[in-house]
Amino acid sequence: MLRKKWIPTRLVDKRSRPTIREVRKPSKLRPLILTMAICRGLLVYAWLRLTKRATPKRLAALTRSILEGLGGLWVKIGQLLSMRRDLFSDEFCDALAALQDHATGFPFHHTQRILDEELDDPIEHVFTEFDEEPFAAASIGQIYRARLRQNGMLVAVKIRRPTVAGLVAGDIRFVWWISRIALLFNLLPSFRWDDFYWELDRTLSEELDYRYEANYIRRMRKSLKAHGIYVPKVFPRFCGEQMLVMEFVTGVLMSDVLRLDHTDPARLADWMADNNVDRKKVGKRLTMSLNRQIFEDNLFHGDLHPGNIVLLRDSRIALIDFGSVGWLDKDFLDRYDDFLKAMALKEYGKAADLFLLLSPELPDIDLEPVRRDLKRFMRSWAHNAEIKSIPFSKKSIGFGYSQIAKIMAIHRIPTAWAFLRINRAEITLDTSLRELFPQMDYFKTLDQYLRKRELRRIRSELQDEEVLQRAVSIITRTPQLVEGLLEQSGFELEWMRRRARVFQGAQTKLSFIGSLISSFVFIIASGVLAAQVALYTYQRVDPNIYSDDMQAILAQVPVVPYELWIYVIGFWALACVQILRVFRRLRQPDISNAAGNR
Repeated sequence: MLRKKWIPTRLVDKRSRPTIREVRKPSKLRPLILTMAICRGLLVYAWLRLTKRATPKRLAALTRSILEGLGGLWVKIGQLLSMRRDLFSDEFCDALAALQDHATGFPFHHTQRILDEELDDPIEHVFTEFDEEPFAAASIGQIYRARLRQNGMLVAVKIRRPTVAGLVAGDIRFVWWISRIALLFNLLPSFRWDDFYWELDRTLSEELDYRYEANYIRRMRKSLKAHGIYVPKVFPRFCGEQMLVMEFVTGVLMSDVLRLDHTDPARLADWMADNNVDRKKVGKRLTMSLNRQIFEDNLFHGDLHPGNIVLLRDSRIALIDFGSVGWLDKDFLDRYDDFLKAMALKEYGKAADLFLLLSPELPDIDLEPVRRDLKRFMRSWAHNAEIKSIPFSKKSIGFGYSQIAKIMAIHRIPTAWAFLRINRAEITLDTSLRELFPQMDYFKTLDQYLRKRELRRIRSELQDEEVLQRAVSIITRTPQLVEGLLEQSGFELEWMRRRARVFQGAQTKLSFIGSLISSFVFIIASGVLAAQVALYTYQRVDPNIYSDDMQAILAQVPVVPYELWIYVIGFWALACVQILRVFRRLRQPDISNAAGNR
């Protein structure tokens, strides 16, 4: 349950409720209606082209109007199309990304029927309060406020819209036929129609069955806790295919914050001061968390638009609406992780090669031109990120990924839908970051993330019982190992002294060779010790004391926990001292001049 000390003061006094209208059964003429809507859109598009008025802005407005009018599945199609920035203009994709589900609410008697079907007990035995007027509605379902009887917790109850399952199933079949026709006539092959249909079918299947969302909430509540991000508690006992019950998070939506930032900035500034909310801290926390969700948890919120981000006191964050959750195949994730590391190290040639490997299908062409274009853009993107005065829209991660995808499209190389899912999450988050953290240097933030990730990995391994036992064994045996080395070196030294007395003629050469070898080993050990001191200073003191080239070299070494530094540096320091002692003993006159004295 969300702690009371994290609940902020109210920012928006009142919200409008959705209009209630009776649910109508899907028309049997639905395929004809869809066909006519698409044909009308194509005719208007053709007319705009003939009259030379087909600007990206007009086309975006036309497409958005048609999709919003059809609602439901078609809003989701618009959101998927907005991911294809490699094929469409940014203006067109931005318009589709902002698609709103202008659905009306449905009467409570439909909700009552679904509650009776999903709950084992009467509604009054489960809830002490249940607001019969929904406070939000969409084409898939609508949300009510209620209070659980078992613990008195305020909850949000999501109810699926009646008849929506049959309506979406029919629309998906219609989309399947469109994809078959497109494949038959080889229309826009780089769109990869099969992948598009699979993505749409998977997404809608999960959004229509609230049991998937309940499971995602449960899993991400556990994973995001380590990120310092709150996820509402879900109550599986009361969840089913048509119903979802989760904790109601009392906070301020990021969408309200962004709106007031333009309409009433003074009021927003007062609210942030009263609730100790720091823009930069919130923006950085969201960025770091999304990276962890993708690369460490392999389970990420796929729709981080401002309406799904809730601000709490002390710059804390909560995420809601887990109907769109992404994950990646391991092979793709491993390659994408390598690409990320190359980007952080600014190894643009390697990053370009790795990104090409992310493509689902490389054509039989000369790849050097696309590799060259990718390298040039990455270098320019990294340079722009360092300049604070350059607009956020020209240096954000969403911008960078979109331009990379466009370069691939120019060379007719398809982009994987898995990458587009990540791109969508990054672009929707950019909407908030543009106001929260416009000076963000993506490459610098990425480098910081990789360092922290490596430190988390080492800490996790040290917490593993088996690994910890091995580490403790090595640490506890270190004094014995050092003592053994000292004893052995002393024995070897005495042996050399005695052999020198027996083999007087050969002693001078042996002493010289021994001192030469020991001096050489001392130089190597001293160099290792100096390198470790430099690495310790870089990781634990201040990395900025070194040049950029030196920082690039030191950054490739994994972060070492502070506890291990004591043993590592101490061991090599003792080794250097002992080698120096051996060298000095070999150079003593009683050995080097023994033959002459005798």
